[in-house]
Amino acid sequence: MHDSALSTAERRFLAELDARGVRYLVVGMSAALLQGARGSTEDVDLWFEDVTDPRLAEAVRAAGGIWISGSFGMGPPRIGGEELSERFDVVLHMSGLEGFDREYASRHHEDVDGLRLPVLPLERILHSKRTAARPKDLAAIPAIELAIALLERGDPVEE
Repeated sequence: MHDSALSTAERRFLAELDARGVRYLVVGMSAALLQGARGSTEDVDLWFEDVTDPRLAEAVRAAGGIWISGSFGMGPPRIGGEELSERFDVVLHMSGLEGFDREYASRHHEDVDGLRLPVLPLERILHSKRTAARPKDLAAIPAIELAIALLERGDPVEE
């Protein structure tokens, strides 16, 4: 049995983004989990520099997915299809944060299934969750604060 965090199509999609030079960040709770916070999430939030970049749709198609642009008042763009599940959520705005370029400049990288993923730092995730203040964001704050405290002390975050 292959132990993997990502499906084959999901890995291919992220690799295709990198191969095409599409700038993105893994954000939200999925980024916090990658950096050692405890908790759970059902999706992987991706914040793109430019959701109108044609290379983004190309990467989705190359991984066997469908890019739904979200135009005509249909909400944010979506990634789906039989090969590429709907596990990825496209984020258009991060509460309380600077613009994409500014946040991208302070990114961390985490290795997942042989890929080096750009992730929003824990401190910025915490700030965004505090600003958004939705019940699910408030519930995640203690886990993120604990992960930050352990990292600052040099303690291992993993069990």
